[in-house]
Amino acid sequence: MKRSRKKARAATIHIYGAEPMDAPTGWAIVEQRLMREFEFPNFSSAKNFVDLISMVAEEVNHHPDLHLGWGYVVVELFTHDEEKITEKDTEMARRINALMED
Repeated sequence: MKRSRKKARAATIHIYGAEPMDAPTGWAIVEQRLMREFEFPNFSSAKNFVDLISMVAEEVNHHPDLHLGWGYVVVELFTHDEEKITEKDTEMARRINALMED
């Protein structure tokens, strides 16, 4: 059975009662989630990245859904209690981007 991939929409986030905000660099909105896929040379490097994300998530108390496989990590951000993408998600995305810069 072939898995279909959803196409990303324009990376502007619309939040009820607020001005639209741009998605952080590299991120897209897929199925009402802020998402990004990161590639790595092997499983160990991908797992180490997940460990770094986990530390940031605990620090800010905002936990993404993480999908880990050989050479990749997919991160999904969504504020469950508000049922939408919020500033918490965009800030977490920026912090995750910063992990790749270190």
